[in-house]
Formats: sequence, C-alpha cells, structure tokens
Amino acid sequence: MKKIKILEVTEIDLTGKRFNGYDMIHDLDNNIFDIKQAVLTKKSDDKQVIKMMNTTSEYKLMDKFIELESDLSIKNVLSITAPNLLKLKEYQEADIIHFHQFHNANLSLYYLKKIASEKKVIISLHDPWSFTGHCVYPMECERYKNGCTSCPHLDFYFPIKEDTSSDMWQLKKNIYDSIDADIVIYSGWMEECLKDNKIFENQKNIHKISFGIDEKRFSTVTKEEARAHFSIPEDATVFFTRAQKGFKGTPYTLEALKKLDANKNLYIITCDTPNLLDEVKDKFNIIDLGLINDKEMAYAMNVCDAFLMPSTAESFGLMAIEAMSCSKPVVVFNNSALPSVTHAPECGYLVKNCDSEDLAKTLKFIIDNPDDVKRRGKLAKKIVKEEYTLDNYNKKFTKLYQEVYKRNKEYKNYQLRIKDDQNTNQFKYILNDYTVYAFGTKHPITKELLYEVEEKRINNYKFSFSDASIGDLIIDYTIKLKELVDKYKIGDLEERKKIQLEKIMYFIKNNPKYINKIIKRI
Repeated sequence: MKKIKILEVTEIDLTGKRFNGYDMIHDLDNNIFDIKQAVLTKKSDDKQVIKMMNTTSEYKLMDKFIELESDLSIKNVLSITAPNLLKLKEYQEADIIHFHQFHNANLSLYYLKKIASEKKVIISLHDPWSFTGHCVYPMECERYKNGCTSCPHLDFYFPIKEDTSSDMWQLKKNIYDSIDADIVIYSGWMEECLKDNKIFENQKNIHKISFGIDEKRFSTVTKEEARAHFSIPEDATVFFTRAQKGFKGTPYTLEALKKLDANKNLYIITCDTPNLLDEVKDKFNIIDLGLINDKEMAYAMNVCDAFLMPSTAESFGLMAIEAMSCSKPVVVFNNSALPSVTHAPECGYLVKNCDSEDLAKTLKFIIDNPDDVKRRGKLAKKIVKEEYTLDNYNKKFTKLYQEVYKRNKEYKNYQLRIKDDQNTNQFKYILNDYTVYAFGTKHPITKELLYEVEEKRINNYKFSFSDASIGDLIIDYTIKLKELVDKYKIGDLEERKKIQLEKIMYFIKNNPKYINKIIKRI
C-alpha cells in the first residue's frame, strides 16, 4: 500500500512540538503515513526534520526581507523561505502540505496560491492572524470581521508603522478566496471567530479538532513528592503560572497578588520568564524556575493546588489541559478560548476579563476552600480523559489526512501575470533597492536580478499589496533570487569564509608565541 506523504511546515521543530506537527512524525501510523517536517530552525537530530534554508547567507536575505517588510508595514509578503520550500525534494514528493503558524515561518501569502495549485493543502490556524489585518490577537476589537478599516491598534503584535491593515486584510481574503484548502481550528472560540469573518467565508472544508495530550505525561509525580522536591510544607497553598510579558496576563497576576491578603503559607511558582513577580517576593514565597523541561514541569504541575492562566488572548491554551490532566483546576479570564476549553465556571475558575480585583478574590476563595479545589480538580481530570486524549487527537488527524488524500482535486499550472502598470513598476524600484542592499552594485546577482524600469520613480508611493500583479511580481523576483543564489553558491562561499576565519582566530588564540615572532619580523 502506498504511504501518504505529508510535509508539516513550521518555524521550529521542538518548541511547540505537541501542536506543530513534530509529534505526528512518530505518533501517527507509519504504515499509513510518511511524515516529514520542514522548519526554519532545527533543534532536534531527527532525520525526518529538514531545514528550509541551510546557509548563513540565505538567513541574512530573510532578515533583510523582514527589515523591508517592517519599513513597508507588511508581513508575510516578501520571502526567501517560500522558494526554498518549493525546491525541497520532500516538498516535491509530498501529497499533502500542512502549514502550522504560517506567519512565524516567514512564508509569503502569495505563494499559497501557487502551492495550492500544485498540492493538497491543510492550514492549521493556531491564532487569529490569518483573518486579521495585522495583529495576532484582535483582543476586544471586531474590525477584523469586515475589513480592518482604520486600525485603532497599530501597536498590537505584529506592530506596524503605518495603517496598511485594510489592504493586508483584503490580500488575505483574495488569497483564501482563490484556493481550495482544508482549514483546521482547535477551539469553539476560533470556530465562532470564523463564522463572523469574511476572509474564510468561501472555505468549505473547516475542521475543528481539539488538541490532545498524553494525560499520564505529567502524572508521574505525586503531590507529596513534588512538595518534598521544592521543600514546600503540606499545609501551604501553591499556585503555578507561566510568567511572560506577552499575552499570559502576568501583570494582572502581579496586581492581584498585591491586593491579596498576606498569607505566609502561600507559594507562587513560575516558569518561563523569571523575576516578573519580584514586587511581591517579600510578601509571598516566589519560586522562579525559568525555562523548564518535562521532568521539572511534572513537579510544578503536581505541587500546585491551582494553575493560574489569566491570559488576555488564547486560541486554545495547551498548558490549561496539561494542568487539568494533573487534577488541577485552572483560573482563567472570561475571554478567548479558555473558558470553553477549561469548562469554566463549572470546572475552571472564571474571572472577569482583565480584572485584577476579581482575580484576587478568586485566589482568596481558592486558599479558603480546599475541598472545592479538589472537587474541581477531579472534574478536570475527567474532562481531559473524555475530550483531550492524545489517542482521540491522532485518530482525528489520521481521518483528516486520509480524507484529504482521497479527495479529487484538479491541479492547474500556475501562470504569473505581471501587469505593466504603475503599481508594479513602482514596486520594481523597491525590489531593485533590496537587491543592491543585499548584494552591492557590482555582484553578478545584482546585474542579473535588477528590473529595467522606464517609468519615473514616485517618492512615498502607496502600494496596493492586494493587487494580484504585485504578488506575481514578488513570486517572479524571489524565484529568480533563489535560482541565482544557488547558481553563484553564495551561501557556500560565505560559509567557507566563516570557517576559514574561525580557523585563523583559533590559531592566533592558541599560538601567541608564534604570532609574536611574526610581528617582530614585520
């Protein structure tokens, strides 16, 4: 039986491996599937994981594109990653291309049209970026539903200098209207977001698949063992939280702790970013673990009475169900996906959105009502076994991959159609500037890559990136760029220069007497 060949495409392999396709390489039946992963950054030694770029020079080109995109207030438009992906043998052999966190992999939206014309495509939406004008989470703003006009939050991640959000929203709509893809979402909240959004209104194949975890993964440690590990008394109340400056709500946790009645037997354990709760370290026992591995995570999950996750934005919240698998109720704000995922307020503790006063009251209630905490903890574990098992998750993806593979699809040869109009001609000047910036004026790549433009350049020209001709021009440019980089082997040359320089510096460092003799002779 022919195996179904799948290429998972994402930014990095091991970070987020539970949801970015890495675990599927080994978890799904290898008698049915041949799964590989293409990444920008490879941390594992897994042979099934392939880097999309392998030379320092290509990463420098990517960084220069990111700089240019920042100047133009756009994202995932210009990309050296995309043509590199198409050159991979694993891409060419794949039956299905499955994208995860498309924006983090520095791919180009325009290439989605080309890829969807060649392959069966699945796109996992791990956050709302794909249906907003620029931000990863729109928070309370609902303008993403109808075009992101006059964006009130240019500073939201990913921030932009000028308001191009409406044009980028239209670009995304144009792309998704033109492709036949399967869209995967992971929570009821994301499902509701898509119902109200016009970008995906023509996508017929949308699948809701809740994340699954190995419910025994962090249950290898008893509460007593965990308390002994951290030297925490049995009668103490312990909260565990992920501390971050981003969406995890740490500032609200800090404010709530400031308002909370002092309790000498209260411990707060944090992972990720240390020292964010230093303002209350004289009031409570703060244990900062920083970045931790699975073994330490097991101790942290089992030592606590409740897991604090007052995030200001979440499209699912994997750590929530990991805590629930250890019989820990989760404290969440009344926003995003977390209330439905944690079954708050029946199981999880539901707090008014971004309200540190209400959060403090909830923490006080947990401290004073241990029996209620245990009851909710038992319910949490029951919910995980019923809804969030790894086996159920893998079965759903097995079924999805098989359905997508069997579905008939008409493949069309993608034709570039670059109009000779003001919009494309003006953008040729931008691409020419990038070429000179990347290679200088005398490099042979510059001579071959520069566009001839007769029309006069207009300063401060406002481009319409939702124009399909601009997209085809960018695809044409980046494909030629990749071909010329390979032709002149600039990556190999740069790597050799780097290695030679490292050898010279090593020799100088370890042979000072010999170097001094040479200097004296000079």
